[in-house]
Amino acid sequence: MIDVHCHILPGLDDGSENWDLSLKMARMAVEDGITGIVCTPHWSPAFPGNNREVVLAAVEEFRSRLKDAGIALEIYPGCEMVMHFDLPEKIEANEILTINDSRKFALVEMPHEVIPPNVDHLFWMLRVKGVTPILGHPERNWMVMKKPGLMQKWVESGVLVQITAASLVGHFGREVREVSINLLKRRMVHFVATDSHNCGRRKPILSEARALATSIIGSNEAERIFSEIPACIVRGDLPEMLEPLPPAEKKSSFLDRFFSFRRDFYRKCG
Repeated sequence: MIDVHCHILPGLDDGSENWDLSLKMARMAVEDGITGIVCTPHWSPAFPGNNREVVLAAVEEFRSRLKDAGIALEIYPGCEMVMHFDLPEKIEANEILTINDSRKFALVEMPHEVIPPNVDHLFWMLRVKGVTPILGHPERNWMVMKKPGLMQKWVESGVLVQITAASLVGHFGREVREVSINLLKRRMVHFVATDSHNCGRRKPILSEARALATSIIGSNEAERIFSEIPACIVRGDLPEMLEPLPPAEKKSSFLDRFFSFRRDFYRKCG
């Protein structure tokens, strides 16, 4: 499995605090069956110093430390970008990192409370620059939780979607879990990532979520989401995507059918 969203680089954001913890996270990931991790420290007004050069230097040092520790884990550079309308220009100017520095895929953080205005235009501008947006953890957004169908137009326009493993297995509550399963069933999930920050509550574990996903969508599609599509992304290749499915028809209750019959009866009787 390849994890495309992980705060494993130390001292850059609210993730790992030091190299010892980063190595502990790496060992935990490998034991869980993860073979590669995209290091995605936050780039935002709260963490403005996480530019391309800083992250690339941290990745190189981490690779050296992993080798010295005998940990067989591939790591790739990246960042989690705050949703801001100058992202296309900053990517073009090589100020912030895309996934594996390919300038083809950008992990864009979905806020938890709102959907920013004109977000459709931001996604369009990124794609004009040749960058495919990967929307990070939208299942935890309040508006998406209320209306998961909001995601469909973005997916149909070419936006890729990453949900968090902890969301799928219920660590963020029942509502977030239900939204995650709904998106998964409707083919609107392209990655399941750890979004790990430490070895405690936010640990680098994917196997539990993969087992659940396999029970919901089958082993072939789970393999695509946890392994094949992430491998394409780190190579800089756009994978072939399945069309999203429409929402399942809601089954009407006995009372719905009764009142519908009653309305039709009175309409016919004048």
